[in-house]
Amino acid sequence: MLRRVVAVLALAMAAAACGSTAAPTAGQATRGAAAAKPVSIKGADGVAVELKAPATKVVSLEWTYTEDLLALGVTPVGVADVDNYETWVTAGERVNGRTTDVGTRQEPSLEKITALAPDLIVAEKFRVGQNLDALKQIAPVVVLDYTGEGTGRTQYAHMRQTLKDLAVVVGRQAEADRVLAGLDAKIAEVKGRLEKAGKAGTDYTVTQGYTGENAPVLRLLADNSLAAQVLAEAGLKNAWKGKGDSWGMTETDVEALKQVDKATLLYVASDKDNVFTGALAKNPIWQGLAFVKEKRALPLDPGTWLWGGPKTTEQLLEETAKALGA
Repeated sequence: MLRRVVAVLALAMAAAACGSTAAPTAGQATRGAAAAKPVSIKGADGVAVELKAPATKVVSLEWTYTEDLLALGVTPVGVADVDNYETWVTAGERVNGRTTDVGTRQEPSLEKITALAPDLIVAEKFRVGQNLDALKQIAPVVVLDYTGEGTGRTQYAHMRQTLKDLAVVVGRQAEADRVLAGLDAKIAEVKGRLEKAGKAGTDYTVTQGYTGENAPVLRLLADNSLAAQVLAEAGLKNAWKGKGDSWGMTETDVEALKQVDKATLLYVASDKDNVFTGALAKNPIWQGLAFVKEKRALPLDPGTWLWGGPKTTEQLLEETAKALGA
């Protein structure tokens, strides 16, 4: 496999050397005056990636970093799992039709990535293990970790730092500052709206639901999640006190909701697999929950991604405010 990848890479490099007068494609328009300056980023694996100039042809193998790059004004030349990104992550700029789908996040296509001749590949630590060596044969790879474990930062703080780190290697630091300032303004705006509507301090639980093994599965967001932390910034209180995994969620079933039925439930579900209006609606336990009886089970936009970057965080804030009537 590696011989084939290297051979394809050689052909791609040869083609690139021939030059072109075509209009800029994805990623190419972002190189500016800082292009000549070396840049570096230290990955979650402890490996520092050094580039002679900011990257302009980036392949993103994780949705969070795709969102981050788009927020910075950089359209990746390649993105993993484009169709599902468009479905589950609806905040921020779109990628469909503007980039190459390089396969799934778990098993990206080495051949497609090689053909793009990227100058940087951005990968997620928990997915990239078996492909890392092969990817490094194609281009420098920065391995990031959404969870931020071992950094001493909260997921919310880590999300902000990740955006800043990526901004350095694509030469977009000023844009990162602008994006984060916009997020801060959104938090302040939503906090004010909630206070004005008398919703400050509302107890809530956020969950994503889907069907697994023919039964509803619920992901309840714990206090160590990005979602809970940013909603706390807006003045709301997370009622779910179960232990979250490294991604900040507790995967459970409808029985667990008995612990939080006095709170307001904010839920996310795909239009094609809405367990809250489907299987759960017929479930006696669900029907008996106080927030169901009192109509405090409130849907958020199906495309509200709960493990994203600044734009999805802004979307979560806005969707929550609207759901609570603020």
